[in-house]
Amino acid sequence: MAPKKPWSDLLEGPGKPGAKGATAPEPAKTETQPTTVYMHTIIGNPENPRTEADYTDDDADFRELKASMKSVGQLQPAVAMSREAFLRVKPEHGARLGDAQWVVILGNRRFHAAKQLGWTKFEIRVRDRLGKEDDDKVDEAVVIENIHRKNIPPYKEAEFLQRMVERHGSQEKVAERIGKSQMYVSNRLALLNLAPELRDVVDTKQIKVKTAEKIAKIQDPEEQKAIAAEEIRKAKEPKAPRKRSTVPESTPVQNPVLNSGSEPAPTSGGAVTTVSEPSKPPIMVPEPRTTAAPEIDAVEIPWHDGAALMDVAFDKLDPAQRSAFILRYFQRSSGVEAVIADMRGNIDSQARASLAAILQRVSAGLLQDT
Repeated sequence: MAPKKPWSDLLEGPGKPGAKGATAPEPAKTETQPTTVYMHTIIGNPENPRTEADYTDDDADFRELKASMKSVGQLQPAVAMSREAFLRVKPEHGARLGDAQWVVILGNRRFHAAKQLGWTKFEIRVRDRLGKEDDDKVDEAVVIENIHRKNIPPYKEAEFLQRMVERHGSQEKVAERIGKSQMYVSNRLALLNLAPELRDVVDTKQIKVKTAEKIAKIQDPEEQKAIAAEEIRKAKEPKAPRKRSTVPESTPVQNPVLNSGSEPAPTSGGAVTTVSEPSKPPIMVPEPRTTAAPEIDAVEIPWHDGAALMDVAFDKLDPAQRSAFILRYFQRSSGVEAVIADMRGNIDSQARASLAAILQRVSAGLLQDT
Protein backbone atom coordinates (compact mmCIF):
# COMPACT_ATOMS: atom_id res chain seq x y z
CA MET A 1 0.00 0.00 0.00
CA ALA A 2 1.16 3.52 -0.65
CA PRO A 3 2.69 5.39 2.31
CA LYS A 4 0.42 7.61 4.34
CA LYS A 5 0.49 11.37 3.98
CA PRO A 6 2.12 13.30 6.85
CA TRP A 7 -0.40 14.21 9.51
CA SER A 8 0.94 17.68 10.25
CA ASP A 9 -1.67 19.43 8.11
CA LEU A 10 -4.51 17.44 9.69
CA LEU A 11 -3.77 18.27 13.31
CA GLU A 12 -6.56 20.17 15.03
CA GLY A 13 -4.78 22.53 17.30
CA PRO A 14 -5.91 25.18 19.52
CA GLY A 15 -5.14 29.95 19.24
CA LYS A 16 -5.67 32.83 21.44
CA PRO A 17 -7.46 35.85 20.05
CA GLY A 18 -5.34 38.95 19.78
CA ALA A 19 -5.65 41.50 22.54
CA LYS A 20 -7.81 44.51 21.86
CA GLY A 21 -5.87 47.53 20.81
CA ALA A 22 -2.92 45.47 19.60
CA THR A 23 -1.11 46.53 16.47
CA ALA A 24 -2.59 45.34 13.21
CA PRO A 25 -1.30 41.96 12.06
CA GLU A 26 0.99 41.95 9.09
CA PRO A 27 -0.67 40.91 5.83
CA ALA A 28 -0.12 37.29 4.90
CA LYS A 29 2.28 36.54 2.07
CA THR A 30 2.13 33.64 -0.32
CA GLU A 31 3.97 30.51 0.95
CA THR A 32 5.24 32.24 4.13
CA GLN A 33 5.44 31.17 7.74
CA PRO A 34 2.20 31.19 9.76
CA THR A 35 0.74 34.65 10.05
CA THR A 36 -2.21 36.30 11.79
CA VAL A 37 -5.04 37.93 9.85
CA TYR A 38 -8.34 39.53 10.78
CA MET A 39 -11.37 37.26 10.96
CA HIS A 40 -13.43 39.46 8.65
CA THR A 41 -10.91 38.88 5.86
CA ILE A 42 -11.32 35.06 5.94
CA ILE A 43 -14.04 32.75 4.68
CA GLY A 44 -14.51 28.99 4.87
CA ASN A 45 -14.11 26.83 1.79
CA PRO A 46 -17.33 27.17 -0.28
CA GLU A 47 -16.94 23.52 -1.36
CA ASN A 48 -16.75 22.20 2.18
CA PRO A 49 -19.64 19.68 2.41
CA ARG A 50 -20.31 20.87 5.97
CA THR A 51 -22.14 24.18 6.23
CA GLU A 52 -21.90 26.69 9.05
CA ALA A 53 -25.08 25.20 10.55
CA ASP A 54 -23.23 21.88 10.98
CA TYR A 55 -20.70 23.37 13.42
CA THR A 56 -22.66 23.25 16.68
CA ASP A 57 -22.18 22.09 20.24
CA ASP A 58 -24.31 19.06 19.39
CA ASP A 59 -21.11 17.67 17.84
CA ALA A 60 -19.06 16.42 20.80
CA ASP A 61 -15.73 16.68 18.94
CA PHE A 62 -16.44 20.25 17.85
CA ARG A 63 -17.58 21.17 21.36
CA GLU A 64 -14.33 19.81 22.81
CA LEU A 65 -12.25 21.63 20.20
CA LYS A 66 -13.97 24.93 20.97
CA ALA A 67 -13.44 24.44 24.71
CA SER A 68 -9.77 23.68 24.08
CA MET A 69 -9.31 26.77 21.92
CA LYS A 70 -11.03 28.91 24.55
CA SER A 71 -8.68 27.54 27.19
CA VAL A 72 -5.27 27.39 25.49
CA GLY A 73 -5.66 29.20 22.18
CA GLN A 74 -4.81 28.21 18.61
CA LEU A 75 -1.68 26.07 18.54
CA GLN A 76 -1.97 24.94 14.92
CA PRO A 77 -2.55 27.39 12.05
CA ALA A 78 -5.21 26.65 9.45
CA VAL A 79 -4.15 26.15 5.84
CA ALA A 80 -5.52 28.87 3.57
CA MET A 81 -5.23 30.17 0.01
CA SER A 82 -5.31 33.74 -1.17
CA ARG A 83 -8.47 34.86 -2.91
CA GLU A 84 -6.66 35.16 -6.24
CA ALA A 85 -5.12 31.67 -6.10
CA PHE A 86 -8.43 30.07 -5.09
CA LEU A 87 -10.40 31.75 -7.87
CA ARG A 88 -7.86 30.64 -10.47
CA VAL A 89 -9.02 27.05 -9.94
CA LYS A 90 -12.54 27.73 -8.62
CA PRO A 91 -13.74 30.81 -10.56
CA GLU A 92 -17.40 29.87 -10.08
CA HIS A 93 -17.20 30.87 -6.40
CA GLY A 94 -16.27 34.52 -6.91
CA ALA A 95 -19.61 35.87 -5.69
CA ARG A 96 -19.63 33.62 -2.61
CA LEU A 97 -16.26 34.92 -1.43
CA GLY A 98 -17.59 38.46 -1.04
CA ASP A 99 -14.77 40.71 0.20
CA ALA A 100 -12.79 37.87 1.80
CA GLN A 101 -9.09 37.83 1.01
CA TRP A 102 -8.34 34.34 2.33
CA VAL A 103 -10.10 30.98 1.93
CA VAL A 104 -9.64 28.30 4.60
CA ILE A 105 -8.83 24.96 2.94
CA LEU A 106 -7.79 22.83 5.93
CA GLY A 107 -8.91 23.82 9.40
CA ASN A 108 -12.55 24.79 8.85
CA ARG A 109 -13.46 23.44 12.29
CA ARG A 110 -10.89 25.70 13.92
CA PHE A 111 -12.13 28.63 11.85
CA HIS A 112 -15.77 28.13 12.84
CA ALA A 113 -14.82 27.59 16.48
CA ALA A 114 -12.90 30.88 16.44
CA LYS A 115 -15.92 32.66 14.93
CA GLN A 116 -18.23 31.29 17.59
CA LEU A 117 -15.77 32.34 20.31
CA GLY A 118 -15.86 35.89 18.99
CA TRP A 119 -12.22 36.08 18.00
CA THR A 120 -11.12 38.98 15.85
CA LYS A 121 -7.88 37.39 14.61
CA PHE A 122 -6.91 33.97 13.34
CA GLU A 123 -3.63 32.31 12.41
CA ILE A 124 -3.19 30.83 8.94
CA ARG A 125 -0.47 29.31 6.79
CA VAL A 126 -0.87 30.36 3.15
CA ARG A 127 -0.40 27.60 0.57
CA ASP A 128 -1.34 28.94 -2.82
CA ARG A 129 0.46 26.02 -4.46
CA LEU A 130 -2.58 23.88 -3.64
CA GLY A 131 -4.26 25.60 -6.58
CA LYS A 132 -1.66 25.07 -9.30
CA GLU A 133 -3.41 24.78 -12.65
CA ASP A 134 -1.54 21.58 -13.55
CA ASP A 135 -2.16 19.88 -10.20
CA ASP A 136 -5.14 21.35 -8.35
CA LYS A 137 -5.15 19.91 -4.82
CA VAL A 138 -8.05 21.89 -3.40
CA ASP A 139 -10.43 18.95 -3.80
CA GLU A 140 -7.89 16.63 -2.18
CA ALA A 141 -7.73 18.97 0.79
CA VAL A 142 -11.53 18.91 1.16
CA VAL A 143 -11.59 15.11 0.96
CA ILE A 144 -8.70 14.64 3.39
CA GLU A 145 -10.12 16.98 6.02
CA ASN A 146 -13.58 15.41 5.92
CA ILE A 147 -12.90 11.72 5.17
CA HIS A 148 -10.50 11.34 8.07
CA ARG A 149 -13.06 12.93 10.39
CA LYS A 150 -16.01 10.97 8.97
CA ASN A 151 -17.72 14.30 8.29
CA ILE A 152 -18.42 14.08 4.57
CA PRO A 153 -21.69 12.57 3.29
CA PRO A 154 -20.76 9.28 1.54
CA TYR A 155 -22.30 10.12 -1.85
CA LYS A 156 -20.68 13.57 -1.87
CA GLU A 157 -17.40 11.87 -1.02
CA ALA A 158 -17.85 9.51 -3.98
CA GLU A 159 -18.33 12.50 -6.30
CA PHE A 160 -15.13 14.11 -5.01
CA LEU A 161 -13.21 10.85 -5.45
CA GLN A 162 -14.52 10.41 -9.00
CA ARG A 163 -13.24 13.87 -9.94
CA MET A 164 -9.87 12.95 -8.48
CA VAL A 165 -9.74 9.67 -10.44
CA GLU A 166 -10.49 11.57 -13.64
CA ARG A 167 -7.70 14.01 -12.84
CA HIS A 168 -5.03 11.54 -11.67
CA GLY A 169 -5.86 8.53 -13.82
CA SER A 170 -6.32 5.66 -11.36
CA GLN A 171 -7.85 4.65 -8.06
CA GLU A 172 -4.42 3.66 -6.76
CA LYS A 173 -3.05 7.19 -7.24
CA VAL A 174 -6.09 8.70 -5.55
CA ALA A 175 -5.76 6.28 -2.63
CA GLU A 176 -2.13 7.33 -2.19
CA ARG A 177 -3.02 11.03 -2.22
CA ILE A 178 -5.73 10.76 0.43
CA GLY A 179 -4.03 8.16 2.63
CA LYS A 180 -6.61 5.39 2.12
CA SER A 181 -6.53 1.94 0.53
CA GLN A 182 -7.51 1.31 -3.10
CA MET A 183 -10.32 -0.93 -1.84
CA TYR A 184 -11.73 1.99 0.16
CA VAL A 185 -11.75 4.22 -2.94
CA SER A 186 -13.32 1.49 -5.10
CA ASN A 187 -16.10 0.82 -2.60
CA ARG A 188 -16.95 4.50 -2.27
CA LEU A 189 -17.04 4.98 -6.04
CA ALA A 190 -19.58 2.14 -6.27
CA LEU A 191 -22.10 4.47 -4.59
CA LEU A 192 -22.29 6.46 -7.83
CA ASN A 193 -24.24 3.53 -9.31
CA LEU A 194 -27.09 3.94 -6.82
CA ALA A 195 -30.54 4.95 -8.00
CA PRO A 196 -30.95 8.74 -7.54
CA GLU A 197 -33.68 8.19 -4.93
CA LEU A 198 -31.20 6.35 -2.69
CA ARG A 199 -28.53 9.02 -2.52
CA ASP A 200 -30.15 10.97 0.32
CA VAL A 201 -30.96 7.67 2.03
CA VAL A 202 -27.24 6.94 2.23
CA ASP A 203 -26.15 10.47 3.16
CA THR A 204 -28.72 10.64 5.97
CA LYS A 205 -27.53 7.26 7.30
CA GLN A 206 -30.87 5.50 6.92
CA ILE A 207 -28.84 2.53 5.71
CA LYS A 208 -25.23 1.68 6.44
CA VAL A 209 -22.60 2.69 3.91
CA LYS A 210 -21.33 -0.88 3.59
CA THR A 211 -24.85 -2.05 2.82
CA ALA A 212 -25.27 0.73 0.27
CA GLU A 213 -22.02 -0.27 -1.43
CA LYS A 214 -23.38 -3.81 -1.89
CA ILE A 215 -26.73 -2.54 -3.16
CA ALA A 216 -24.91 -0.33 -5.67
CA LYS A 217 -23.53 -3.44 -7.39
CA ILE A 218 -27.06 -4.44 -8.42
CA GLN A 219 -27.87 -3.24 -11.94
CA ASP A 220 -31.65 -2.86 -11.66
CA PRO A 221 -32.60 0.45 -9.94
CA GLU A 222 -35.98 -0.93 -8.87
CA GLU A 223 -34.33 -3.90 -7.20
CA GLN A 224 -31.91 -1.52 -5.49
CA LYS A 225 -34.81 0.49 -4.07
CA ALA A 226 -36.65 -2.63 -2.93
CA ILE A 227 -33.62 -3.97 -1.05
CA ALA A 228 -32.93 -0.55 0.48
CA ALA A 229 -36.54 -0.30 1.67
CA GLU A 230 -36.22 -3.70 3.33
CA GLU A 231 -32.97 -2.66 5.03
CA ILE A 232 -34.63 0.49 6.36
CA ARG A 233 -37.56 -1.56 7.66
CA LYS A 234 -35.25 -4.01 9.44
CA ALA A 235 -33.25 -1.16 10.96
CA LYS A 236 -36.42 0.22 12.55
CA GLU A 237 -37.38 -3.08 14.17
CA PRO A 238 -36.74 -3.23 17.94
CA LYS A 239 -33.65 -5.22 18.78
CA ALA A 240 -34.14 -8.30 20.97
CA PRO A 241 -32.10 -8.16 24.22
CA ARG A 242 -28.96 -10.27 24.07
CA LYS A 243 -28.72 -13.21 26.47
CA ARG A 244 -25.80 -13.17 28.86
CA SER A 245 -23.36 -16.02 28.36
CA THR A 246 -22.91 -18.59 31.14
CA VAL A 247 -19.33 -19.25 30.03
CA PRO A 248 -16.75 -17.40 32.18
CA GLU A 249 -14.58 -14.86 30.40
CA SER A 250 -11.01 -15.80 29.65
CA THR A 251 -8.26 -14.58 31.95
CA PRO A 252 -7.04 -11.18 30.71
CA VAL A 253 -3.56 -10.97 29.27
CA GLN A 254 -1.12 -9.45 31.75
CA ASN A 255 0.70 -6.55 30.13
CA PRO A 256 2.97 -3.95 31.75
CA VAL A 257 1.42 -1.20 29.61
CA LEU A 258 -2.06 -1.41 31.17
CA ASN A 259 -1.79 -4.06 33.91
CA SER A 260 0.51 -2.78 36.63
CA GLY A 261 -0.36 -5.42 39.22
CA SER A 262 1.96 -8.32 39.98
CA GLU A 263 1.70 -11.69 41.71
CA PRO A 264 1.99 -11.44 45.53
CA ALA A 265 5.39 -12.46 46.85
CA PRO A 266 5.60 -15.39 49.30
CA THR A 267 5.88 -14.40 52.95
CA SER A 268 9.35 -14.56 54.41
CA GLY A 269 10.43 -16.91 57.10
CA GLY A 270 9.03 -20.24 56.05
CA ALA A 271 7.97 -22.58 53.33
CA VAL A 272 4.96 -21.79 51.25
CA THR A 273 2.03 -24.13 51.84
CA THR A 274 -0.19 -24.85 48.87
CA VAL A 275 -3.84 -25.19 49.78
CA SER A 276 -6.14 -26.67 47.17
CA GLU A 277 -9.61 -25.19 46.78
CA PRO A 278 -12.65 -27.44 46.92
CA SER A 279 -13.56 -28.72 43.52
CA LYS A 280 -16.45 -26.96 41.81
CA PRO A 281 -19.03 -28.62 39.61
CA PRO A 282 -18.44 -28.01 35.91
CA ILE A 283 -20.44 -25.26 34.28
CA MET A 284 -23.17 -26.71 32.12
CA VAL A 285 -23.04 -25.34 28.59
CA PRO A 286 -26.15 -26.05 26.52
CA GLU A 287 -25.72 -28.10 23.38
CA PRO A 288 -25.75 -26.01 20.20
CA ARG A 289 -29.06 -25.97 18.42
CA THR A 290 -29.42 -27.23 14.91
CA THR A 291 -31.11 -24.09 13.64
CA ALA A 292 -29.33 -22.20 10.90
CA ALA A 293 -26.79 -19.62 11.99
CA PRO A 294 -27.75 -15.98 11.41
CA GLU A 295 -26.61 -14.54 8.13
CA ILE A 296 -23.40 -12.56 8.41
CA ASP A 297 -22.30 -9.98 5.89
CA ALA A 298 -19.53 -11.46 3.78
CA VAL A 299 -16.56 -9.10 3.99
CA GLU A 300 -13.21 -9.73 2.38
CA ILE A 301 -10.72 -9.39 5.23
CA PRO A 302 -7.53 -7.69 3.93
CA TRP A 303 -5.09 -9.38 6.31
CA HIS A 304 -2.16 -8.25 4.17
CA ASP A 305 -3.08 -4.57 4.48
CA GLY A 306 -3.21 -3.12 7.99
CA ALA A 307 -4.71 0.20 6.92
CA ALA A 308 -7.47 -1.47 4.92
CA LEU A 309 -8.14 -3.88 7.78
CA MET A 310 -8.63 -0.94 10.13
CA ASP A 311 -11.04 0.64 7.62
CA VAL A 312 -13.16 -2.52 7.70
CA ALA A 313 -13.09 -2.80 11.50
CA PHE A 314 -13.70 0.92 12.08
CA ASP A 315 -16.83 0.92 9.94
CA LYS A 316 -18.19 -2.27 11.54
CA LEU A 317 -17.67 -1.43 15.22
CA ASP A 318 -19.80 0.85 17.35
CA PRO A 319 -18.00 3.36 19.64
CA ALA A 320 -17.94 1.00 22.65
CA GLN A 321 -16.48 -1.89 20.65
CA ARG A 322 -14.05 0.46 18.90
CA SER A 323 -12.76 1.47 22.34
CA ALA A 324 -12.44 -2.19 23.36
CA PHE A 325 -10.61 -2.89 20.08
CA ILE A 326 -8.05 -0.14 20.73
CA LEU A 327 -7.55 -0.99 24.41
CA ARG A 328 -7.06 -4.66 23.56
CA TYR A 329 -4.08 -3.69 21.40
CA PHE A 330 -2.33 -2.25 24.47
CA GLN A 331 -3.23 -5.34 26.50
CA ARG A 332 -1.76 -7.63 23.85
CA SER A 333 1.45 -5.65 23.33
CA SER A 334 4.52 -6.62 25.31
CA GLY A 335 5.27 -3.20 26.75
CA VAL A 336 5.89 0.48 26.09
CA GLU A 337 8.85 -0.17 23.78
CA ALA A 338 6.70 -2.46 21.62
CA VAL A 339 4.00 0.21 21.39
CA ILE A 340 6.60 2.80 20.34
CA ALA A 341 7.94 0.44 17.67
CA ASP A 342 4.44 -0.18 16.31
CA MET A 343 3.59 3.52 16.30
CA ARG A 344 6.89 4.42 14.64
CA GLY A 345 6.42 1.93 11.78
CA ASN A 346 8.09 3.27 8.65
CA ILE A 347 6.78 6.84 8.83
CA ASP A 348 9.17 9.76 8.42
CA SER A 349 10.32 12.15 11.15
CA GLN A 350 7.73 14.81 10.29
CA ALA A 351 4.89 12.30 10.57
CA ARG A 352 6.34 10.96 13.85
CA ALA A 353 6.42 14.48 15.29
CA SER A 354 2.80 15.02 14.26
CA LEU A 355 1.76 11.67 15.74
CA ALA A 356 3.57 12.51 18.99
CA ALA A 357 1.68 15.81 19.17
CA ILE A 358 -1.62 13.98 18.68
CA LEU A 359 -0.77 11.49 21.43
CA GLN A 360 0.14 14.33 23.79
CA ARG A 361 -3.31 15.81 23.27
CA VAL A 362 -4.88 12.38 23.75
CA SER A 363 -2.97 12.02 27.03
CA ALA A 364 -4.14 15.44 28.23
CA GLY A 365 -7.72 14.59 27.33
CA LEU A 366 -7.60 11.29 29.21
CA LEU A 367 -6.27 12.99 32.34
CA GLN A 368 -9.07 15.54 32.34
CA ASP A 369 -11.47 12.87 33.61
CA THR A 370 -9.28 11.84 36.54
